[in-house]
Amino acid sequence: MSVKRDRVNIAVAREVAEELGNVAESLGMTQFALANEILTVGLEAVKAGYKVSQIRELLQFYKLMVELEIVPIPGRLLDSIVAEHYRKDKEGALKVWCEAGRMLGSYLRATFGGLEEVSQLVPYLAKIVPAKRFELKASKGEAVLEIVGVGYSLEAVEVNAVAAKCLFESYGYEVVEQVTAPGILVVKAKKREAK
Repeated sequence: MSVKRDRVNIAVAREVAEELGNVAESLGMTQFALANEILTVGLEAVKAGYKVSQIRELLQFYKLMVELEIVPIPGRLLDSIVAEHYRKDKEGALKVWCEAGRMLGSYLRATFGGLEEVSQLVPYLAKIVPAKRFELKASKGEAVLEIVGVGYSLEAVEVNAVAAKCLFESYGYEVVEQVTAPGILVVKAKKREAK
C-alpha cells in the first residue's frame, strides 16, 4: 500500500535542479525523496544553531577526519595516553606528534590553500575541537595560534606545541615565540623569507 505525501513546489536555480536530478539518479532515489532528505537535515542543523554557511565547513571537517583517520576519544583519556607515552619516550612522542602536524599541514594546504584560508575556517571548527578557545589568525606572513583547554597535562601541551610547530613549518613558517602551560598553548610564527 502506498502512502501519498503532500507535495509543495519550490523554486531553485536550474543548475541546482539539474544536479539534484543527477545525484538522485545515481543514488537510485527520486528527486522528491532526495530533496526532502537534504532539506530535513539542513533545517535540523539550522534549528540547532548552525548558520547555513557553517554546514559546508562542518562537512569539510568531517571529510578531513575521515581522510586523516582521526578517531574521536575522550579528552582525558587522550591526555593520559599522551602523558604516559611522553614520560616513557619523550623523543618518540615528540616525533609522532611532529609527523601528525606535518601531515595535517600538508592536507590543509592541498585542500584549503594558505593559512589565511585555513584561519577563516577555524571559527566553525572550534565548535568541534575539545578546547575552550581555539583561534588561528594569519595575515601578511604572520600567524598566531592560541588554544586554551589544549590538554590537562603539560605533556599534552608540549606535544601539541610540537605538532603546531611542524604544521607551521609545512607552510614555510618559522616559530618565533611559544608559550606553554597546562591547558594553554600560544604559538607565533612568521613566514620564512625566500633565499
